[in-house]
Amino acid sequence: MRVLFTIFPATAHLYPIVPLAWALQSAGHEVVVASHAGVVDPGVIANISAAGLTAVPLGAPEELPEALSKNTGEGKPDRPTLSFDACEPEESQGWRTARSVFAGMFRMHYPEPAEPGGRRPVLDNLVDFARAWKPDLVLWDPLMLPAPIAARLCGAAHARLVWGTDNIAVIHERTKRELADPDAELTEHPWLGWYGPILERYGLEFSDEMLLGQWTLDLTQSRMQQRLDLTRVPVRRVPYTGAASFPAWLHERPERPRVVLTLGVSRRKIFGKYSGFPMREFFESVSALDIEVVATLNSEQLAAVGALPDNVHTVEYVPLNQVLPTSSAVIHHGGGGTFASAVAFQVPQLVVPLPMWDEMVTGRYVEDMGAGLVADPEALDVAVLHKQLVQLLEDPSFSLGTRRLYDEMLAAPAPKDVVPLLERLTAERR
Repeated sequence: MRVLFTIFPATAHLYPIVPLAWALQSAGHEVVVASHAGVVDPGVIANISAAGLTAVPLGAPEELPEALSKNTGEGKPDRPTLSFDACEPEESQGWRTARSVFAGMFRMHYPEPAEPGGRRPVLDNLVDFARAWKPDLVLWDPLMLPAPIAARLCGAAHARLVWGTDNIAVIHERTKRELADPDAELTEHPWLGWYGPILERYGLEFSDEMLLGQWTLDLTQSRMQQRLDLTRVPVRRVPYTGAASFPAWLHERPERPRVVLTLGVSRRKIFGKYSGFPMREFFESVSALDIEVVATLNSEQLAAVGALPDNVHTVEYVPLNQVLPTSSAVIHHGGGGTFASAVAFQVPQLVVPLPMWDEMVTGRYVEDMGAGLVADPEALDVAVLHKQLVQLLEDPSFSLGTRRLYDEMLAAPAPKDVVPLLERLTAERR
């Protein structure tokens, strides 16, 4: 069968789908990956090809509105995000704020035509490709809502591939309950304003399927999944963190404990220099420890940090699957890719959440499983971070916690084991 993956234009959204795409290719299916060249991440198309997959470009950055480019400049700590704690009571306002932010983000990435009756960038390109290539199955990123439209128009089965806490499904379910409440002031789904006209353009109607797919492939750990009325197919998240040559300094195991500090490539690009992490002070605090710190920093971040202690080694980028096998701990922002890599290599984690999607949920899960610690992002204290790192390195109980996380990861079907199920579901739903 022919399988079309569609991803939001960011490399962090590409990496989760790569192992499943490989599994489908290895089973003899045709696979392509469609995305548009993002303003935030213009390298996403090249990275699809670097992963050994066929890329389908859906448009260039200049097709997107100027407002998006302005929105991705120097980061600010109060920048609104799609992050909220899905475990919070429904009475909280966090999910409603995320609902509004999501609508604004969608408008920027999938904008209206420049003139009445004109083409919609990305959406029309994807529809045209799907009609011409005629996929049997479309697997789509939760933030790639043109995908279910294209799938319906070409007659393909389609499903979301969820890489984190299912925030969109949580928001949608709570919104439906709010609409059904006669005491609530809400009379129309807030997402109808931007999604309705797009659907009407192609003669389609707003529905659960157009937001959530015919079914959902879920890459998250079972304890992080929300209880929702969805047809859910669990898939083991096999970490893929990019293609790069193996550096010589990683050929041998380190003589002392190695600690990796990574705050995420996407966070660096979206938030600029801002991370909220007290980099300079932290490096000074660990300079006397008998450890080796490997920090992924670019030139802009290095300039802000200044002189580095002798036990801190910096590199702009190194795939986590190359460095984590020889590491004793990892300090990270709570991103799904870093979390999954740490789980796969059973490395204790110190999570310093930088909220964008579900980082707080991830940090709490790591701590609850005894596989690491979580820092308070609202009150980062170097002395506390130093103490937490030492605890990770010296307390053997964290190794038991990492094993628990690893065993839970192995309980989900591997990508190759999901392929026969996808073949059956596709035959049933086309």
